[in-house]
Amino acid sequence: MNPLWNKQELIEATGASDPTNKFLDKINSNIFGVSINERTIKKNDLFIALKGPKFDGHNFIESALKKGASGVIVSDHKIAMKFNALHVIDTMDALIKMAKFSRNRFKGKTICITGSSGKTSTRYMAMEALQNYGETHGSEGNNNNLLGLSLTLARLSSTNKFCVLELGMNHGGEIKKLTKIASPNITLITNISNSHIANFKNEEEIAEAKSEIFLGIKNQGIAIINTDEKWCDFITSKAKKANAKIHFFGSKSVCETKILKIENEINGTNVYFNNKVTWHLNNFNYLQAINAVSVIAILEVLNLDVNQGMRTISNLKPLPGRGDMLTISFKENNNNSIIIDDSYNANPSSMQMALKNYYRSKLQFPNLKSIIIIGDMLELGKYSEEMHQNLVPIINKIQPSLLITVGIETKQIITNLKINLKCCSYLEVEKLIIDLPKIIQPNQYILLKGSNATGLWKIVKFIKDINNFQEIDNVA
Repeated sequence: MNPLWNKQELIEATGASDPTNKFLDKINSNIFGVSINERTIKKNDLFIALKGPKFDGHNFIESALKKGASGVIVSDHKIAMKFNALHVIDTMDALIKMAKFSRNRFKGKTICITGSSGKTSTRYMAMEALQNYGETHGSEGNNNNLLGLSLTLARLSSTNKFCVLELGMNHGGEIKKLTKIASPNITLITNISNSHIANFKNEEEIAEAKSEIFLGIKNQGIAIINTDEKWCDFITSKAKKANAKIHFFGSKSVCETKILKIENEINGTNVYFNNKVTWHLNNFNYLQAINAVSVIAILEVLNLDVNQGMRTISNLKPLPGRGDMLTISFKENNNNSIIIDDSYNANPSSMQMALKNYYRSKLQFPNLKSIIIIGDMLELGKYSEEMHQNLVPIINKIQPSLLITVGIETKQIITNLKINLKCCSYLEVEKLIIDLPKIIQPNQYILLKGSNATGLWKIVKFIKDINNFQEIDNVA
């Protein structure tokens, strides 16, 4: 395994000085990783002492070195002298410069993914699929902001063949900064919706902000665009303005990667695309199937044999809290219940899609009672009441056996329901959890969906932890 960085590269990338001339002077002292967290640091990592309003990485240098860090980058000259560290003016700026240097030396293909929802799941599928064709690096967890992107690129090896990056945003201008650093060969926008609309005037501004991804695209770069999204024409015009080549996917006739049909099954979905290819996804729902097809578009753009990637994606399971199907078994009862755990986050578009998918999929389980547990969708500002009320028609259509809401905004939904529906409202998830053993029973089909801050994910954790129920397992 080749070292990730050497002293000369670090000084060239960051403009750092070596006050003691002893940085990395120990025998066999090489850098194989980059860390900003001494709690998770690994042997031979470079530790970068970031400094913020509420923390100072300089306080953890000794601990990092004791755990095997090869060297340290600091912004304090006295500390640099004490620990034989590289000295820079600003350690965050140094990390960003390392990211740019690493990206520029990388000869493989970089794929950048953004969108209002589905970007993490799509990135995950893409990384798993691309491993079939070469060593693949990419974003981990929620590392989709400036810090996360910079750290991910600083860890990028020149020997990697593919790099898959997730770009997130809350405000306009943020994607522009990220894409200028990432310099993608391929871009993908999963969708545009009113997520974070409290920070924008309207949805068009969100589309504008997401389209900033094209501003960093490399010469001869390719933009993969979903023709079934309502902002398709707007996004396409932005991509063309950046001189990107366009690859369409979706159901329209212009699509190079064309979806013919997606069918829900008891376990997963069947996808028909291109020349009537039948592709069974064992564990993904309708919405995730669309994301999976977008990954096939990435493989096609890269001129790869898609069959290997299809086989890999077929057997993947959703990331926790992003639509995974779980079973609950009950002591002294052989009848299980099923939870669709989509509790990681929610915006108006993803909530409607989750409810519609639940409606389609519950038809596969006619003998189970339908239970919907939804939490507030946050960061909607003045549009919040309207967008929560927009959920009423689909809930009326589902006609669940029980609707449970968590939060102030979702509570108002109940007053406008037109069907005679059993409902319960909780302002806090902790109070709902107290009642859960009475609510969750055998033979139920349960949907969990809400913004992360509502804490619906605690429901799954609670069920795993208590003795009333058996361990939750994936259906697959």
